[in-house]
Amino acid sequence: MTGERKRGPRRGYTTGACVQAATRAAALTVATGYVPCEAPEDDRVKGDKETTGTVEVTLPNGETATFFVTMHNEGVCSVVKYAGDDPDITAGIQIFVCVSARLDDRFTVDGAEGVGRVTLPGLPVDVGEAAINPVPRRHVIEEARRVLYRGADVTVSIPAGEELAPRTFNPRLGIVGGISVLGTTGRVEPWSMEAYRESLLPQLDVARAAGVEEPVLVPGAKGERAARKEGFPDIAVIQAGNFMGDMLAAARERGFRAVVLMGHVSKLAKLARGDFDTHSRHSPMPLDVLADCAAAVGMDPDRARVIETLPNSGAAVSFLLEAGAEAALDEAARRAAARVRRSYGLSARVLLTDSRGRVVGRG
Repeated sequence: MTGERKRGPRRGYTTGACVQAATRAAALTVATGYVPCEAPEDDRVKGDKETTGTVEVTLPNGETATFFVTMHNEGVCSVVKYAGDDPDITAGIQIFVCVSARLDDRFTVDGAEGVGRVTLPGLPVDVGEAAINPVPRRHVIEEARRVLYRGADVTVSIPAGEELAPRTFNPRLGIVGGISVLGTTGRVEPWSMEAYRESLLPQLDVARAAGVEEPVLVPGAKGERAARKEGFPDIAVIQAGNFMGDMLAAARERGFRAVVLMGHVSKLAKLARGDFDTHSRHSPMPLDVLADCAAAVGMDPDRARVIETLPNSGAAVSFLLEAGAEAALDEAARRAAARVRRSYGLSARVLLTDSRGRVVGRG
């Protein structure tokens, strides 16, 4: 793909955009017998011009983009994913598309090696189908139709997909055998909310489809392990990352009336002050919250203020437990739950854990 010369973080392309470009290239090789070169002369890829070239596509967001492509056989082309500055585990993977012509005006899209397959309801793709989301699927069909208007079969394969899948949310979403083909805009914005929403929100849809009435939102892997230890079923445990507010709003939109929040004091106690984006860039450690709660349950105010001088929330938890002030952690959990009710209209239970995953506060 041709690179951008803009200041700031470099944007990349979604898996869906890469599949779209590879589809256009593969369809053109079926129609013409050779790989296209649609970029200006000075942007042509280096190497064997009989097997490498470029294609230009219009992304779902309306932006025009040029991709470098490799032709492996007639009807088989690949694109290497460029993720820009986004910390994407799929950066640099090779995505293959095989296109074969039909004569019955039908267009099909399926996945092969390394493309996951849906096994649970609740996602925008039916159970049994390849995990290729509706927007990229639609644009893939449009690219095939532009060239092979009498019909085509499009098959996507991502050889590295099965190996990478365990490092994605796919296993918890019931997508097995590989990664997903995603992308509502075609672009990846580094550290963007859109990328997180595409990963995080489907968990709520799968849980709702499975009949879960009270999802358990956790900020990370430690919270997830603690939730399982507490006895919550896997299907109910939802990773929220630092986007607790967005996930709570999404839970309410989906009809949930009650939630459980479980995770380390350092993250969830921040909710007591109304900080629902818990990233350290936006919300400091909740030492002030814990100090206020300690004073509220009877600790001498001067001693409680010592908590604000401690190096981190873990030290504050140890301080409170050693002082016999466990009630302060319950109070922090209670205040966090009350904030959730006021801000999102959801009944909430909050379970605060220490660094070892033990529950130290309930509210």
